Amino acid sequence: MGGDDYITKPFRLREMISRIKAVMRRKNFAADKKLVEKKSEASSNIIQSNGIEIHTLKTQVFKEEKEIFLTPVEYKLLCLFIQNPNITLKREVILEKLWDSSGEFVDDNTLSVYIKRLRKKIEDNDSHIKSIVTVRGIGYKWSQQ
Repeated sequence: MGGDDYITKPFRLREMISRIKAVMRRKNFAADKKLVEKKSEASSNIIQSNGIEIHTLKTQVFKEEKEIFLTPVEYKLLCLFIQNPNITLKREVILEKLWDSSGEFVDDNTLSVYIKRLRKKIEDNDSHIKSIVTVRGIGYKWSQQ
């Protein structure tokens, strides 16, 4: 029922007040601690890079506080790039990571199309690519600025 303490009769009024204060301190401390944990959890579930913000718990993506709607494969691709900044990812590695346990497979050509679509959604200027850089003959990398 949530009882923390027990006082036998007869008891002194001062003792009862001091025990009530102690319980209230414990409860407030626990509430404050939970609040701090929730704040740190919320901040640790947000990934930021190049003006892109990914809320991993809600699977939402924002660019300059405006929500960007991505397909599941585009979302996985963006997460993969942002979690590996400035690292060249081979096309084969990207394809392995995008392989779904349900059997959905993204082939080599489809990968190029998904990257093109993702760039179109996250880049400011299509002619000047800043975030997802092609490393010719190898793969792609997320250029963190």
